[in-house]
Amino acid sequence: MTAVAPAREPDLLVLADLIHTCAPTGPVSALLVRGGRIVAAGTEADVRAAARHPRTLDLRGTTITPGLTDAHGHLTEWAFARREVDLAEARSPAEAVIAVARHAAGRDAGWVRGRGWNPHGWNGSRPHRSMLDAVLADRPVALQSHDMHALWVNSAALAAAAINRDTPDPPGGVIERDAGGEPTGVLFEWASQLVTQRIPAPSLDDAAAAVLAAQAELHSLGITGMHSLPGIHLLRPDPLTVLRTLYGRGELRLRILQHIALDQLDDAIEARTRSGDGAEWIRTGGVKMFLDGALGSRTAWMREPYQGSDSRGLQTMQTEDFRATVRRAADHGIASVVHAIGDAAVSLALDVLGDAALRVRDMPHRIEHVQCVPMDRIDAAAAAGIVASMQPSHLMTDWSAADRYWGARRARYTYAFESLRRAGTILAFGSDVPVEPVDPRRGLFAAIMRQDATGSPEGGWYAAERLTPYDALCGFTLGPARAAGMAAPAGALDAGAFADFVAWERDPLANVESILELRCVAAVVGGEIVHEA
Repeated sequence: MTAVAPAREPDLLVLADLIHTCAPTGPVSALLVRGGRIVAAGTEADVRAAARHPRTLDLRGTTITPGLTDAHGHLTEWAFARREVDLAEARSPAEAVIAVARHAAGRDAGWVRGRGWNPHGWNGSRPHRSMLDAVLADRPVALQSHDMHALWVNSAALAAAAINRDTPDPPGGVIERDAGGEPTGVLFEWASQLVTQRIPAPSLDDAAAAVLAAQAELHSLGITGMHSLPGIHLLRPDPLTVLRTLYGRGELRLRILQHIALDQLDDAIEARTRSGDGAEWIRTGGVKMFLDGALGSRTAWMREPYQGSDSRGLQTMQTEDFRATVRRAADHGIASVVHAIGDAAVSLALDVLGDAALRVRDMPHRIEHVQCVPMDRIDAAAAAGIVASMQPSHLMTDWSAADRYWGARRARYTYAFESLRRAGTILAFGSDVPVEPVDPRRGLFAAIMRQDATGSPEGGWYAAERLTPYDALCGFTLGPARAAGMAAPAGALDAGAFADFVAWERDPLANVESILELRCVAAVVGGEIVHEA
């Protein structure tokens, strides 16, 4: 008896008005997809000639780009943040407290979670545990700040974590105290883990459901991949376990580069895990380290004090510990992924990661945020092959704070997109969700226009650092692919590449002033339509 070969899936012919391939071939009007990959890109006639009885996906009337990759997001944290009380619009601590009380009403007893509060619009008012105690004295409350570098809690949460006036500050963290030495309820950097590790973990099924819902939102925004990073806060269940669960169910439709938490490094080494391990859907990134805090909380580590202050911010990992960790990881084939925002932190990261003896074969080292780059170090990242993993949308909320806290001399080379690109640095753009909205249109707008959503400042903030629309797009396509050690088959629509692409209602590289209203018409991952407007 002769076995019958399975029917071959027909080719997919994709037609559009304009297709930005981000490849040397330049713009085309047709793609041919076979087995989840691009096999040809060109004119409709050329592509038809290479096709085998194709079916047609007619997207004429739209412009196609490669699927976008968010090169810096906290996927599992964001998935749960979508269920928490959003405090981003709270204009005072009182408004935040009202929102928390409304959110908690009618919900099961237990921890109350929230995020997004930003004290910079509070006219000098500061959060305090007593404000939360007034509405929720019997339930622990934990509210993450907008930059994820501070946690506001009530007295019940402090008690659950056994934090009192005698509790010492943990390494790399600060327990804020009042004049009498009592904790105020605000915890900075690693001190927040004293509380977050006490919060009960969700079930694996609950975590998987949250990520699956988040994936649908990403697709609707044109995002087909994410570099997912561990944050300051412990996540349970482990994000990699959640992703593998979705993959095993056949539900994962994002290309994920999952970075390693520092406290997982020993386990990764023991398991002989290396950066770049994995396959098409889930790959291993580098080990995440923090050198400083953030601009908003004035914990970013600076060479010189903040304007009107004696403080230079906070170095959250000591220099020799950092150097030794990078060396140990590199010796085992693991790249380093380093949070550095202030110019002192960026300089240290460049010094250590730039050591040729510490390079990793399969993946470049990267610096996350790279907000304040000293002028004398602009060329250093490119020379050492270090990726600048940046989040342009932060500029929309941070530009005035950078002027206020750092002054014009340092602000000039803050978010120095064009200077870094011109030097030859790999730019990989992301959102830092849930710190900022995941919407990549905000990142494109900020990189191109260097303005906030109101059009301020006029002409763009240090406009010399504006990117062209094409270079901004590459920051969400080619840049993340190179950062992941995958110059091919990701990031471009060329022969052999993954068939991950997005159809937009119009050309995103034209009329960029209105890009914030641009609509994603369809998203395709591996040749499969995952979103249709």
